[in-house]
Amino acid sequence: MAGDIPSYKSLPIRSDAPTGSAWGVFDKDGVRDVYGTLNFITRKAVVAAREEIQTGESVVLNLPLDEPSDPCPGRRPMKHEVYSRVHGMVCSDDDLHLNTQSSSQWDGLLHYANQSLEKYYNGVDYVDAIESRTDQSLGIQALSERGGVAARGVLLDFVRYAGKHSIDYDVFSNFPISLDHIKEMITDQGLRICPGDILIIRTGLSKGIRESDPRVKGFWDRGTHIGVDPTPELIEWIWDQNLAAVASDAVAFECIPASDNSRMRLHEACLAGFGMPIGELFDLEALAALAEKNQRWSFFLTVCPLNVRGGVATIANTMAIF
Repeated sequence: MAGDIPSYKSLPIRSDAPTGSAWGVFDKDGVRDVYGTLNFITRKAVVAAREEIQTGESVVLNLPLDEPSDPCPGRRPMKHEVYSRVHGMVCSDDDLHLNTQSSSQWDGLLHYANQSLEKYYNGVDYVDAIESRTDQSLGIQALSERGGVAARGVLLDFVRYAGKHSIDYDVFSNFPISLDHIKEMITDQGLRICPGDILIIRTGLSKGIRESDPRVKGFWDRGTHIGVDPTPELIEWIWDQNLAAVASDAVAFECIPASDNSRMRLHEACLAGFGMPIGELFDLEALAALAEKNQRWSFFLTVCPLNVRGGVATIANTMAIF
C-alpha cells in the first residue's frame, strides 16, 4: 500500500481539507473512509505480524480501571457496584460506571476535531456527529466493525534510553521527547518500522501511577505533561512511516505544552487529520520488562475495543504477545 500513499508533503489531496490532512486518501469507490490509518494494517501486514509471536508470553497493557485514582478534571472515576444474591440464587452481578478516558484508553476519531473548521477526520461535521448525533460513522464501533485491531507493535523505551544517555527528567513534568530521541531509540534498540505498525513510547509515568507516587495527586492541576514534542517534523515523520496508531503511558501521548508552548497539535493532526487513534495512559512496565528480558522490542498486538455506536473512545483492552 505504501507506494500508493501520498507523502506528507503532498497532503492534502482534497481542496476542502486542512493542511497536512489525509482526508480522501483512503476513500474508495465513492465511499467515505471511516478507518483512517488503520487502513495501513493490511491482511498481509497482519500475517507478517504473527511472526513476532516466538516465546508465547503475553502481557496486558491496561492500568486498573480505577487508576489514576484522580482522573483528569471533568472525567469521573470508575464506580463499581457488586450485587449479591441476585435472581433468587447464590450468585452476583456487578455494574461499572466509567468515563472511557479516565484510565488506559484509545482516543477514537470523535474525540478531537479540527479546531478552526469544527470538523473531524474526513470532513465529518462536529455538530452532526456530537450535537445532533445524525452522523455516527466515526464512532468507536467502527473499530469493531473492521474486526478490531491486530498488528505489529513496537516499543520505544525512553526510560531505558534516558538511563543509558544520562538524561535526567521528571515524568510529572512536560519533558519533550524529540524526533531525534525517537530516531535514536529506534537505532539503539535495533528496530525497524514497518507500514501498519503501532508505535508505543514508554515514559515511565505508568510506574508512578501504579506505585501511587504522591505527585500523582493533583498533577493535573499543573497542566504540564510529558510526551513527544509535536513539532511539524515529528508529525510529518509519523505520517510518512505509515503508522497505524500511536500510544504511550503518557497522559496525551504529546507533551503539554509543546516546546513552542502550543497545545494539542498532535491530537488535531493525528485524530482529525490522519484518522489515527491515539492510546494514552497505558501500563507499560510489564511490557518493558518482557522486552528487556527477550532483548526484543517488537511484538504482536491486539485491541478489542468497546462496541458502542457513536462512542468517542474505548478503554484500552490491549495485549502484547511475544
